[in-house]
Amino acid sequence: MKNFLLTLFILLSLSPAIQAKEISEERGYVSFDNLEADYGEPKVMINLNQSMLGFVSKLSASDPEVSELISKLKAVRVQIYSMNNDDKPALDLMTKVAKDIKNKNWMPIVTINEKKEKVRIFTKLTGEIMDGLVVMIINEENDKKEAVFINIIGEIDPEKINKVTDALQIDTGL
Repeated sequence: MKNFLLTLFILLSLSPAIQAKEISEERGYVSFDNLEADYGEPKVMINLNQSMLGFVSKLSASDPEVSELISKLKAVRVQIYSMNNDDKPALDLMTKVAKDIKNKNWMPIVTINEKKEKVRIFTKLTGEIMDGLVVMIINEENDKKEAVFINIIGEIDPEKINKVTDALQIDTGL
């Protein structure tokens, strides 16, 4: 019995590491560098794996459409940083990620280059199925600068993505 419990404990403690490795191999996964060294801890950090999304899907049972949409996702990752006056690290990361994913056949679907707002939205398609979505936003509003990095991994219905972000209470600012 002790060996069984020890084995179970080891497997459970390794589970997040195994899931992290698996999710990084998904077609819709994009790696964002950590900006904590530049901006401190993210003001918002969401890292939902498929198991956690399963719980959210069950909590959304009152809306079967949202529940079904969430059940098809494999992960949702969000990092939102408050920036001081130096947006260069965030802009550099946005440029690096955009270049990297373009080389991996991600399709840019939105690009905005305004003085106080930079937006990049990419999607990864396999045939007619959207496997991933990346949203990167750097904006300034009321003298507050913010950098937003979102990666949604899994089968995504582009017409209903707002229902997913609303259900997960993710404010993309779009």
